[in-house]
Amino acid sequence: MRDKTLRTFGALAVLVGLAVAGLAQLNMDRYEGPLEIDVSETRPSATEPRAADEPVSTTAAEPEHFVYRMGVLAGITTDNFWAFYGEQPSVWNSYVLGPTKPSLLTLDSSQGALRPELSLAQSIPVRDAEGWRVRLELAQDFKWSDGTPITADDFVFTFETVRALGLAGSWAESFPAVVESVHADGDYQLRIEFSERPTLAVWPHGVGLAPVMARHVWESHVEEATAETLYALPGEDDVSGGPLTLTVAWANLMVSKANPGYPDGATPDTVEYVVFPDEDAAVAAVAAGEIDAVLTPTGLAPEHLTQLEADPNVAMMASPANSVRYLGFNLERDPMSDHAFRAALALLLDRQSLSETIPQTGAPATALVPEENTQWFDAEVAQQNEARYEGDPATRLATALDGLRNVGYTWSKEPAIGEGGEIVGGEGLEVRGQPPQRLTILTAGDEYDTARPQYVEEIANTLALLGFEVIPVETDFDTVVDLAFTPDEEGNLHYDMYMLGWTLGNPALPGYYRPLFAADGVMNNTGYSSEVFERALADYEQALTTESAKKALWQMEQTLAADLPYLLLYTPQITEIFRSDRVSFDLEDRLGGLQARLGGIGEVREVDATLAR
Repeated sequence: MRDKTLRTFGALAVLVGLAVAGLAQLNMDRYEGPLEIDVSETRPSATEPRAADEPVSTTAAEPEHFVYRMGVLAGITTDNFWAFYGEQPSVWNSYVLGPTKPSLLTLDSSQGALRPELSLAQSIPVRDAEGWRVRLELAQDFKWSDGTPITADDFVFTFETVRALGLAGSWAESFPAVVESVHADGDYQLRIEFSERPTLAVWPHGVGLAPVMARHVWESHVEEATAETLYALPGEDDVSGGPLTLTVAWANLMVSKANPGYPDGATPDTVEYVVFPDEDAAVAAVAAGEIDAVLTPTGLAPEHLTQLEADPNVAMMASPANSVRYLGFNLERDPMSDHAFRAALALLLDRQSLSETIPQTGAPATALVPEENTQWFDAEVAQQNEARYEGDPATRLATALDGLRNVGYTWSKEPAIGEGGEIVGGEGLEVRGQPPQRLTILTAGDEYDTARPQYVEEIANTLALLGFEVIPVETDFDTVVDLAFTPDEEGNLHYDMYMLGWTLGNPALPGYYRPLFAADGVMNNTGYSSEVFERALADYEQALTTESAKKALWQMEQTLAADLPYLLLYTPQITEIFRSDRVSFDLEDRLGGLQARLGGIGEVREVDATLAR
């Protein structure tokens, strides 16, 4: 199957609306209001008795029909793909609606690279007498779920609708202003014209990943529509051009069927998305055999894993998340404004040991780009970054103290190496002649994430070795976000340090460097500013090839590793469960696990097709 899974999920995971909570943790987008689509019917709960005259499923008598059942923690807010992609980009909508539309290119989930889907090849822009353009030959074996061929005209219709109605959100990102026009030079010949040479963000990562809508279904609706009225239409008469077709959209159940018009499809015959009120209920349903897996963007809580670890019919799968956990510094406050302070912490905090001893974490992060993103990861530069803060304890302590002394740090008794090789804390610290003030580190409490308070405690202990008094402040997640990102009336942020995480979005073209670290970045709450970084960022954003973009990306990573606006801590793992007596996957060490593949709809295989439903 041509993999549709990471494309939609990844593109929506980062910078949708540039909301802090949405970027930090995707499950902040959970839908909790009344469902505004058809809820006239509700699937009976598996725990409720069936009425005497209610038909019993005959699926068990049809072993060739594979039904894959996933638990989700919220329903969809719309069944209209236009609305989903334009203004309702929740993770729950993406799980269900993402697999219903094709695009010219798609993401190879095993490599983080693009490959053809509707297009037969990933063409490069060329310039002729009339300007820059891309010419594409389209595959002729794709069909909408009603049997209508998918042609270049459908792509032209999609583009013209976005422009005519001024559709925003991901639609505008897919067709930026530099895309001048789109033309069908034949049923399966497409021409895309640009006002200037397109950067990678425009082609192929913008237009190439744009979903395609069916002209024969939507043209009559678009003629008199506005964006608002288009989004308000029901999607029940829409057709699918992707691997799955949404056929049922109830309050607590969504059902999709395999699209016979999608070539080389390897999806189940039917996919059921069963809505549960919380993770407890979803995990209980897995234990009872009512569903096969659970979709939850951050993985399952440790207590739920403990409940099921002895069940022989439930398998657990740990995958590296496409995200990072980090310590953020307020660079406008002392001593966090001292580079030597940040470097000393990076030198003395044993991140490798912490990742091995604190449960529910992952490998130490050497860069924002995860190692499993093979398209963009550079092991050599990552190792150089890591080497800045490596060495035996004595060497690391000596380097840290040299840097601190150079900016005016003194002790009545300096930190030293003890007889057992451990670091012995210093006494009588003064920073430029003054005793340091007490510092705080904000973190969400252990009910949110059991690992974070433990990391913060170890960070506080490490700074105590240098002579600082550091108080971990455990509070709820929203309070950490508010204090770390919301300035007061004078524009000041009231924090010293904080621990949070970022979900990193589309792995095919990392797009988080500007918002997080540019001087004008909308999520730059540390006060970081670097001309060296800005030059590398400009090179990255203007890159015309993946090779030049990767070079600029790692120049940014080297600068960030040296400057330390963030101290990267670890790449977390997502731990997931599934019924191993029902389904199997081949997702070992795959970035994002089931969550980043919309449930693994292209990789799931049935183990026992005769098991009664």
